[in-house]
Amino acid sequence: MKRSAARRRTKLFGLLRAFRDAAVALPDALVAVDADYRIRWFNTAAGSMLGIDYPRDLDRRLVDAVAIPGLKEWIDGGGIDPLSDVTSPRDPELHLSLRLIPYAEGHALLLVRDVSQLLRVEKMRRDFVANVSHELRTPLTVVHGYLDLIEPEQIPEFESIIRELRSQSRRMTQIVEDLLTLSRLDAEETLPMSRVAIRPLVTTLHRDAEGLSRGRHTISASIEGPHDLQGSSRDLYSAFSNLVSNAVRYTPVGGHIRIVWTSNAQGGRLSVIDTGHGISPQHLPRLTERFYRVSTSRSRETGGTGLGLSIVKHVLQLHDAHLEIESEPGKGSTFSCVFNPEQLLLPELVSEES
Repeated sequence: MKRSAARRRTKLFGLLRAFRDAAVALPDALVAVDADYRIRWFNTAAGSMLGIDYPRDLDRRLVDAVAIPGLKEWIDGGGIDPLSDVTSPRDPELHLSLRLIPYAEGHALLLVRDVSQLLRVEKMRRDFVANVSHELRTPLTVVHGYLDLIEPEQIPEFESIIRELRSQSRRMTQIVEDLLTLSRLDAEETLPMSRVAIRPLVTTLHRDAEGLSRGRHTISASIEGPHDLQGSSRDLYSAFSNLVSNAVRYTPVGGHIRIVWTSNAQGGRLSVIDTGHGISPQHLPRLTERFYRVSTSRSRETGGTGLGLSIVKHVLQLHDAHLEIESEPGKGSTFSCVFNPEQLLLPELVSEES
């Protein structure tokens, strides 16, 4: 029995040594912390990425040993979401992504990954899209201009062809403009913020919807709450108008479209509610992906570019807001832009002249 127990211990120690050696050899940084977030163990990569050293930093609190801005707030918040794109305290050229993984009672594992190469590739992609879109804008403008000079009625045999060429030229121009907008939003870390008055904005959206609908739908707008928004007027209008134009495009003739602003102490919400075809649940998580289409044929018929909801998502992210989508086939859809209380402003008081 003693020999058997000794063999089991030897085998267990061998397995533990193998796991430790494998963890040490990983290219990702691993840091084991206790309930007080004191460092209990870390691998070699953690030293090069986070600037911690053995044995100096053993038993030190993670926030004292690792000089990363925002780390304490992230940990105090529970580290539920990854802390992305932070600069390494050891090497400013390294960009890191941090995840906190609980693995036992009162213990957690900090996983740190070098995402520098991914960010470089992403920047190359953004630059490529922006450059190509910019180069396409001029020739498309020229083509569209010449097509507008041609009167289809003067060439009856080519009338349908010319009208189709005009339609596709406008659609390609809109795709290029949307791509340029997305490239600009991708490159922005913050937007110029100012007061965005909700009442005139909702009035403008209502008027735009009626212009797009041309009497084919019943359109209404309402405001429930006193607050304005703190944000970029141009970009918020772009996001909201994308939701309104989508509702008009995909709602059958005779349908009802509502634009509703509600606000209170918990936050604000601008909703666009339609009685359109609705969307199946499997499509909802992917709606904000670029060029994702629920129905390719319907999008082409209505002139959609497949980029509108991507623009909405990016604009809202830059306002610390998010998009909520509720939809059911045959019962319409509700697209809501949800804002935190920090983005709300009470109306300015207008002094009365005596």
